[in-house]
Amino acid sequence: MEILEFLLNDEQIFTTITLVVLIALLIGNIVADKLKKYEEVDANGAISLMDEKDLIVLDVRETKERKAGHIANDVHIPLSKVKNKLDTLDNSKKVLVYCRSGSRSSHIAGLLTRNNFEQVYNLKGGIQAWKKANLPIKI
Repeated sequence: MEILEFLLNDEQIFTTITLVVLIALLIGNIVADKLKKYEEVDANGAISLMDEKDLIVLDVRETKERKAGHIANDVHIPLSKVKNKLDTLDNSKKVLVYCRSGSRSSHIAGLLTRNNFEQVYNLKGGIQAWKKANLPIKI
């Protein structure tokens, strides 16, 4: 009871509101991670996936970004066009999505899982992580 009185004290109300907001953000983040239906993989995990035949490697970067290099044998569909081209992708195959840093590709990985793609992976760190691991790129 004393804690409640302390937290609701006029001088402590800002601290209380801040604490409640931070707790809500933490809970929201935990729930979002649990609801995520795709898997994050690092560069080594991506290599393991590539050993399988039924894998689509999907680059969602803009065309100009590809000039800096891309993963061999990938499919390039810029982020803004993926939604309209979902029917060109085989949803029975595994899909590894990548972008420059992993942020845009995580958005598309979520989109794919919401559209009946069941085995979706996001390259954590994107092409930057791929290059940092000294893995081959095609220019």
